[in-house]
Amino acid sequence: MFLDLLRRRNPALLQAAADLAIQRRIPPNSYVLDLDAIRANGSVIREEADRLGLKLYFMTKQIGRNPLVTAALVEEGRPETVAVDIACANALSGHGFKLGHVGNLVQTPLIDIPRIVGLRPEVITVFSVDKARQIAEEAQRQGITQGLLLRVSDRERDVYLGGMEGGIELSDLRTAAREIAALSGVRIDGVTTFPALAYTEVGEAKPTPNFETLLRARDVLEELGIAVRQLNAPGNTSVFTLGLQAKMGATHVEPGHGFLGTTPFHLRHELPEVPAACYVTEVAHEVGDRAYVYGGGFFVDDPMWLDPDFQRYALVGRTTEELMEHRVPFRGAGSGTTGGFGGIDYYGFIDRAGDAVRIGATVVMGFRVQSFVTRANIAVVSDCETEPRLHGVFDQAGNRIELYA
Repeated sequence: MFLDLLRRRNPALLQAAADLAIQRRIPPNSYVLDLDAIRANGSVIREEADRLGLKLYFMTKQIGRNPLVTAALVEEGRPETVAVDIACANALSGHGFKLGHVGNLVQTPLIDIPRIVGLRPEVITVFSVDKARQIAEEAQRQGITQGLLLRVSDRERDVYLGGMEGGIELSDLRTAAREIAALSGVRIDGVTTFPALAYTEVGEAKPTPNFETLLRARDVLEELGIAVRQLNAPGNTSVFTLGLQAKMGATHVEPGHGFLGTTPFHLRHELPEVPAACYVTEVAHEVGDRAYVYGGGFFVDDPMWLDPDFQRYALVGRTTEELMEHRVPFRGAGSGTTGGFGGIDYYGFIDRAGDAVRIGATVVMGFRVQSFVTRANIAVVSDCETEPRLHGVFDQAGNRIELYA
């Protein structure tokens, strides 16, 4: 989906990824991240957020919670991270980063509550009074007061991505907030939802009904005398959306694909963030009119934005020059056909067309990455426009893979 954008706005990344893969320094099934571009993207997001008075929690699940990338984004010693789940919290804290928001979409399980509370995150999201009580009991044992965000919901109006529903119903919020506010060990700091911005729009940023639910929830809490320090409005965040989020009343936002330059808005607008990620693999074998490429990292969430007959492509070649000139249709992965994606993606499929498509040839693609739900490696590179430098190859938890050192 982003291959043409990469070729136009960051061809140096494509070339560097191809060079390093052809030199056998990056293994197949690797997301390649441009550290310089990410640092620049993060800077423009921070500058605009500062201008608008917004606070940042950077989402790093899609880049494997990589410590080099995270360090390039957050200000040292500040809790500017968001942990979508416990795996994120473990990886971030394990690499020395302070936790900002824990539980963006996945609440903290009982077994992990003592450790997470002990890490002193800025806020933990809860979906219920029961979860707030569990955290309060542990916070009391540790002698602290833990800030909470209440995830709020209006099932009659709100929209969700599949499987991401949940929260305290707006109709129950007054009663629930009173119960939580009465607990020792916790403090209600604000409200959150997901997504606050529409994922089905490409041309313009539009709030979801969830955003209105946030505002109504804020008003309920303030009527109860609860100071709302955070109105956390995550989802689809980039420089393009910050003005709307601030105008609507957000205090905190959570850029993720924004610092990679791969939100849907980047497909239609020339935004300050440049695309900063691609996928590298290799032709493994051939069957009929298809070449099979090593998989493990295929994750595509773009059907909602693209025409049903949209054709994805890959670059393929045995030399960098050949690869940059040879573009072939990508036909899917795993059990998927016609550009679809199956659950177990041992392989992806490209057209077996032309001399460039040979066993061992390097393949480069440009779809949106989501490392945390794949088996892909993370390769971090810099200086793509001069002498490409490989900083290391990492796993999905941000651990360096010494085999590729």
